[in-house]
Amino acid sequence: MARPVGVTARKLELGIRLRQLREPAGLTIAEAADSIRGLSEATLQRIERGRAVFRSSGVLRQLLERYDAPEDVVDELITLYKDAASQSWITLFEDISPEMQAFAGIESEARSIRLYHSTTIPALLQTKAYAQAQFEAVRLIEGTTSSVIRNNVELRMKRRQESILRAEDPPRLSVVLGQAALEKPLGDPEVMRGQYAEIAELASLEHVQVQVLPTRVWGVQFPHNFTVLELGERLPTTVQFDSARNAVTMSDKPSEVDRFTDYFQAMTASALPPADTPGFMNQLAREIQR
Repeated sequence: MARPVGVTARKLELGIRLRQLREPAGLTIAEAADSIRGLSEATLQRIERGRAVFRSSGVLRQLLERYDAPEDVVDELITLYKDAASQSWITLFEDISPEMQAFAGIESEARSIRLYHSTTIPALLQTKAYAQAQFEAVRLIEGTTSSVIRNNVELRMKRRQESILRAEDPPRLSVVLGQAALEKPLGDPEVMRGQYAEIAELASLEHVQVQVLPTRVWGVQFPHNFTVLELGERLPTTVQFDSARNAVTMSDKPSEVDRFTDYFQAMTASALPPADTPGFMNQLAREIQR
């Protein structure tokens, strides 16, 4: 049975549908926003990207009238707006940036996830102890409080439960891990041994594939982490990639999605076979005891 569509997916769909109505109407985002009292260009831009919702259905109705939308489409989008305005599990977490909230919501809607990390183990594969150690390692530099660390660690664990570990229709996860990400020590040897065991266990799941990209391999090695999220037929595939200061940047532009997809496929071809992953993790666990 397919998993029910979540709040974030409804926001994304509403934004896409509005963009599809605005462009044929010959209006820019600024022109459309200026025609509606109380609606700013920045807000409409965020709504079209699925990052926000209207403050009331009345504002949406005025905008749809400006777009000359048929009455049946108006009724359909008003219903979609009401669903999109519901609260999701992500809003329970405090001190989480809006960008990360948006990404976590999109991630939980994914039907398949292709993920590459070059220098750190990605959140979806992390144990709680490893995640805690990762935040603690930069605590003094970032000036992070205990509550912020706790919320971020809990968010990472919840992201796992809402995606690859969910019982109902989990997404297909394909991971390419740079060898350096696995060899970077965090916490203590016990934390790292637990993390290696977790990756080996996850790699045994039918819907999860993990490959290791050796440091000394001849082939493509992309310098930054990225994730390609396929969201089903009604929503565009989205790519997330890291930028300065660990900012979360997302794009559904076909050119960007195709670019990162090609990189991922090239690195998959260069990485070790998935069947080698458990043995590689066991070897790392043995070496860390020396």
